[in-house]
Amino acid sequence: MKTLLVCAGGFSTTMMMESMKKVVKESKSLDEKDYPMEAIGVDKLERYIDDYDVILVGPQLSHKYDFIKGEADKSNKPTVLLTSDIYGSMDGATVMKQALVAYRKNQALKIK
Repeated sequence: MKTLLVCAGGFSTTMMMESMKKVVKESKSLDEKDYPMEAIGVDKLERYIDDYDVILVGPQLSHKYDFIKGEADKSNKPTVLLTSDIYGSMDGATVMKQALVAYRKNQALKIK
């Protein structure tokens, strides 16, 4: 599952990505090579969106979420708008769970 984290600037989202990578690395059931991640600014979204399986959006972009979701929907990519609480605490485990659930739901819809 290739994960794209989208934010306004990049620094805090890179921190979240590192927290998520740590969760994957420490997991006994997840293999790092199956979970590549990248953090980008929203201005690069259209260039990168087709290369990823799930799009995570930082809470600082909640005002642009409808646009981001619309772009993701065009490419049939699930999106998750991260909450300020989870994002602020850099809770990589919860964000990984949200990403996996969104991805699996999207995959299940493709099968039907």
